[in-house]
This record gives sequence, C-alpha cells and structure tokens, in this order.
Amino acid sequence: MKIVFTACLFILTILEASAQTTGSTRPWSASAEVGAGASTLQTPFLLRVNQHATVPVAASSFGTARLNVARNYRTDTTIKSHWRWGGGLYAVLNTQSTRNEIVWVDAFAKVKYRSVELYAGRRREVFGLGDTLLTSGFLVWSGNAPTMPKVQLSTPDFVSIGWLKNIISFKASYAHGWFATPYVQGSYLHQKTLYVRLGKPTWKLKLYAGLNHQVQWGGRADYLLGTQKAVGGLLPQTLKDYFSLVLGRFPAEKRNDRFTEFDGTNRVGNHIGSIDAALEWNGSKANWLIYRQHLYEDASGVSFQNFPDGLVGIRFKNVAKSTKSFSLRSFTMEVLNTMSQSGPVFDETARFQGRDNYFNHGQYIEGWSYLGRTLGSAYILPRSEVNPALLPATEGIFFPNNRIQMLYAATEFRVSRGVIVQLRAARSINYGSYNVQYGPPVKQFSGSAVLDAALPFFGATHFILAGGYDSNGILANTVGGYVGLKKKW
Repeated sequence: MKIVFTACLFILTILEASAQTTGSTRPWSASAEVGAGASTLQTPFLLRVNQHATVPVAASSFGTARLNVARNYRTDTTIKSHWRWGGGLYAVLNTQSTRNEIVWVDAFAKVKYRSVELYAGRRREVFGLGDTLLTSGFLVWSGNAPTMPKVQLSTPDFVSIGWLKNIISFKASYAHGWFATPYVQGSYLHQKTLYVRLGKPTWKLKLYAGLNHQVQWGGRADYLLGTQKAVGGLLPQTLKDYFSLVLGRFPAEKRNDRFTEFDGTNRVGNHIGSIDAALEWNGSKANWLIYRQHLYEDASGVSFQNFPDGLVGIRFKNVAKSTKSFSLRSFTMEVLNTMSQSGPVFDETARFQGRDNYFNHGQYIEGWSYLGRTLGSAYILPRSEVNPALLPATEGIFFPNNRIQMLYAATEFRVSRGVIVQLRAARSINYGSYNVQYGPPVKQFSGSAVLDAALPFFGATHFILAGGYDSNGILANTVGGYVGLKKKW
C-alpha cells in the first residue's frame, strides 16, 4: 500500500508541474485529502451514507487519507479521431484503534468511440432520475455500498436521434458484474438501464422516463445445502439461465437438475429495479427538477400494485450569475415511502403475491447489499446498523426495517467567496416489516452540516469541517464530527 500511495504522490507532483503549461484542456486531474473523525458512538448517519463505503460506520474515531487520480476524456477540438480513453484510481485508507482498512473506490479504465463507452473495473455510479448532489440516495443503486467490479457498455450522455430532429434522446447501459461477497461464492450482477428524454437540449422544458433493472444471480452457498431453495447449494448459472433472467421470464420448467421450485415458480435470481419519470425546467435564473422513482422487485411492482411506494423529489438549482457574498445554490426535498409492498398477504396462488419484503431475499440471505452495505436507499438499514434494542425479535433478517415513511431536505449555499455550506435533515417513521412490525412505530431524526472553505493562500486547498447528529430511534443516539484538508490539482 505504501508503494501505491508513493506512486500516487509522484503522479500528483507531475500534475502540479504540468498544470501551468497544459492549461484547462489537460485531461488529468487529481486530489489528496487527509482528515479525522470522532463521535460519541458511531459515525452519524448523514456523514457516512452514499459515499461508496469510504466512511467507517462503527467508529468512535478514525483517521483517513485519500488519493484520487483521474484521466478524463480530452475535449479539445484539435483531435480529429473519434476515439477517447481515460481511467481513474481512487484509494482511501481508514485507520481506527482496532483495524486499518483500504477501500478501492475507483480502479478502472475506459474507452469511448463517439457516444459509446466501454469501461472495466470499479467506478462510482448511481442509477435513476433525480438530483445527484443533495439526494437522500436513489432507490436501487445509490452509491452507498462499495463500488463493484463490472464491465459496462453504455452511452454515458443522452444521445439525440437526428432523424427525429433531436427532439427525442436516449441513454442506455448494459453491464456484467461480480458480487465478491464472503457469504455466497461466485455470484454475479446483471444490470441494464434505458432512459428517454423528450425535448431538444436547448428547450427550457424537458421530460424524462425510463427504468433500470438489476439481478444478483448464480453462485454457491453452503447454507443452502439440504434446503429446497437450491440443488446441492448451487444457484442457476448456465447461459440459458442468464437469458431467462435478462428477459425477466419465468423458467420453462418448475424444477430440473439445475434448480428447485423456488426458482421455477419465481424467476431466476434476485431482481430489483425502478421505473422513473422526471420533469425539468431550465430558466434563465433557476433550474427545477421534479422526479419520481418507483421501486419494483417482482411483477406486482412492475404493474404498480405497490403504489405509492417509491422516492419523490423536487430540486431547485440557482443558475443566475451573482456577485453577492451570500447566495442559495441548490435545494432538494424528497419523500420516501415503502409502506405498501403490494399488501400484507403473500398468496402463491394469486397473480400478484404481495408482501414484497423489500431488499430481503430467500436465497441470497444478505439481500440487496454488497459487503454489508445497502446497495439501494441507505434508509433501509442492514441489521448491523440498526439500534441493537430493536433487533431481538428479528433474528436472521438482514433488513429488519423496510417499511418506512421519510421526509428529507437538503440545501447548499455560499456564505462568502470560496465558502460553501451544506445542510441536511431527515425525519423518518419506521414500522419494521410485515413479518415483524414495530409497535409503536420508531421515529428517527438525523441531521448534518458541512462547511467547505477554500484557503486563499494555498492554491486549490480546501478546509472541510462537518458535524452530524442522530436521535435515539432506529439508529442509536450519536453526535460526531469530521475535520480535513483537501488539495486539488
């Protein structure tokens, strides 16, 4: 690890030396950060979520060192070739009293031809329609868990259809990934997205719609040996099974030498996704975005039997040019609801079974998580993050609390030149699940404040100060903070 950090520091030195000669079109960028955090119990919720697992959860104190080097696509018009290449390396070292941890956030290479990109490795991503800056976290792929190794073919930006006079554009991706998790060996990720935009890029009003679909599939799990959920502990992973899960079809047989009735009467793999819609208004002084992400895990969700479950949000962004020392830059408000789950009754004979039990799964016992962190909305907590006082009645359930009503608000504003402040607050009512309901429901409040101040005498160096608070509810009562220095090249 020392070799890696030494190499990164050497690259940063070269970047700083070359910045004065290559100008703003240079493709390389980098940053380095050092900091420390402390809390009364564990890191406050809003200071740790949706950061790709770079912040420790159960830490009363920690130190961190972060190095990020990226090669972006060249944008200068002097290059005639349509090919572009790039990549990224982002490593985080967290030190605690009991352990040290290295998190490889980015480690990828990418190549692009015109509008189509291919990348391989680990890379920070979110999927869905919504505000990516101040969101509480997208429903299905939020950036809360560690990055997963993938190979992905995509159009990273919306591509206009010329013969429709650029009124309709699309954005799509198709990926294969690896769930390198200890509890099940050799399982995979299938992931695809398709989004459509109605409106030319220059139009003030644009409409968006689309969906994303992900499946955890394959692998071997010893805990499934001798059960009716797998054959010899193996989960279906042939090419025929792959095409079945890609299309979301039921298998042609209820059972065979590859799978039992669990897969035969359901679908191969752990399916999850969201159906999204958004409206954007881009005025001369303000940009407004209204969006909805509708969660589905089976046919009942696809047919909206679980309505109104999902995430609804509105985002305001100030795009007016201003010389004022104080100005509001952005504001986001979101509502998360997961109460319906297509009803409380699971009926195998019905067309839509109900009791969807979000993020949990009968074969993959850690459900929609990766290396212990929730892949989707962080407000559906894994049991390791739930207040221990609420756990005795939910033994064996990885996500014991998935029926939630939550109101969230966040804002970013400039208080003076070079000083930015972000405030976030979330209020939730937690009901447990249909299997084990909390009585009475558990209320929770979480808040955070982050100050980012550019230091005028040290180039592109920023001082970061953050604080957070969790009331005693679904989370244990915690107060904590973070202080750091970040240098950009």
